Formats: sequence, C-alpha cells, structure tokens
Amino acid sequence: MKKKKSVAKVIKPSQPTDLEYIKLFNDCEIDKNYLGAIDKTIDDHINANKNKYSDISDMVVGRNNLATSNTFYGFTPAYTLNTRPFTIDLTNSPFTFPSNKSPFQFKNPFETSFSNFLIGGSQIPWYFIACAHYLECSFSFKKHLHNGDPLTNYTVRVPANRPKVGHPPPFTFEESAVDALKLLKLHEISNWNLPTVLRKLEAYNGFGYFKYHQVNSPYLWSYSNQYIKGKYVSDGKFDSEAVSKQMGSAVILKRMEERTLISIPRH
Repeated sequence: MKKKKSVAKVIKPSQPTDLEYIKLFNDCEIDKNYLGAIDKTIDDHINANKNKYSDISDMVVGRNNLATSNTFYGFTPAYTLNTRPFTIDLTNSPFTFPSNKSPFQFKNPFETSFSNFLIGGSQIPWYFIACAHYLECSFSFKKHLHNGDPLTNYTVRVPANRPKVGHPPPFTFEESAVDALKLLKLHEISNWNLPTVLRKLEAYNGFGYFKYHQVNSPYLWSYSNQYIKGKYVSDGKFDSEAVSKQMGSAVILKRMEERTLISIPRH
C-alpha cells in the first residue's frame, strides 16, 4: 500500500515585508490627474493643522501641558523631573572646611531625565496622525480618530465604547485621538521608519486586501500605479470591481516627500 505524500501547507503572509513596503513606495507613481487635489489636501488640511497634530503627538507621550491632568486625559505624563542629588567633592580644595570634609550636596531642579522622556518608544509622527485623520474622519474634528464615529457619544463601530478618559460624552477631538493612538500602542514604537508608518496606516483599515485578495490596499495606494481596483464596500464585503475614490495615505506621504515637506527614514 502506497503511502500518501504529505503536502506542505503554504502559509500566506498576512502583511507586506519591510522591503516590499519600501519598494512599493519607491516605485509609486502618482496619477497626474489627481496632483492638484492631493496638493490642495496637503495645503488646506494637513499642513494647515500640523500644529494640532503635533500637539496630539506630544500629548500621547505626556509632553504637552494640556495633557498633564490624569482626570481629563486619562494618562500619566511620560516624563518626570529628575531631582536626584549631585555631589561636589571639595576634598582637595585650598579652602578650609569642617574636619570631616563632608562634600556639599545640592538638589538639581534643572536636570531633566531625557532617558525617561519617551518611555517605551518615540513620538508618533505628526503626518501619520494627519493621514489617519483624513482616512477615518475626512479631516472632521467632530469625529473619533478611532473610526470616524461622532464625538457626541462613545464609539459604536470597532473599536466600540471608546474613549476611556474618565468622563461621559461629549469628548474633545484631542482626548479621543490620544485614546485611539494609545489603544493601538503606537506610543510604544521605537522606530518610525517608512515600513512602520505604512504598516501601521494599513493596519488601521486591516490587511484583508493583501491577505485575502492579493490587492494593494487603496487605504495606502489609491490614486497611484500601485492600485487599480478592488474595495471593501462594507465590513467583510469585498467588491473586486469597485474603485476607491479616496486618495491613499502612502500617496499623500509620497507627494509630501516630493515637495520636501517631510522626510521619512527608510530604516
């Protein structure tokens, strides 16, 4: 009796590799028909609100003064003032001191422990927050960064019942955005290189395009040569002929680099 040959199960990757992300980005060619619309989006919404996005990034790691209240924002600042004493040894000083020659000790109120400044990671790039804001909220500051639900109540769609900030609705955009970013543990990332930026943006929408349909996600690549068609038209429902009408976040970042507005490290 012949033994059946065992067939090795092929495990499909669930997301692109770092090198694949870099190649997709480097080879990305923006559809020239959309350059005007992309530039207008960058100028009118992204750059115009850079300070707000930067403030939110600061709040996530506790650097912004508005975020120092645990009861309001629901988290503890990630840095503290280092007040450990420092010592001046005057043993060999020409001046006369008590016989025990005990060194002076002072409190140093100005020495900040920068090693504790960004505990567990580094700051989320402001342009990452801007892209997520566009894709989830169409730049509305009246919606949750989690999923675009209105700030007048807790989120209903996934992730539901957010934010957790210690008070009932309504919520401010800033406090909810901080909750969304910390919920995804984005503040724990130590290296915001290009693959990380693209992977975390794609993760915001999910890896279903890559894993189940071998299609580059329009969430990243719409309006470029890296995407033609195929779209989730509702939760779990994929239409292979549908075309996204929303510009991709990677395309926005590509254009921002072309205009030397930002520079994203590759490694």
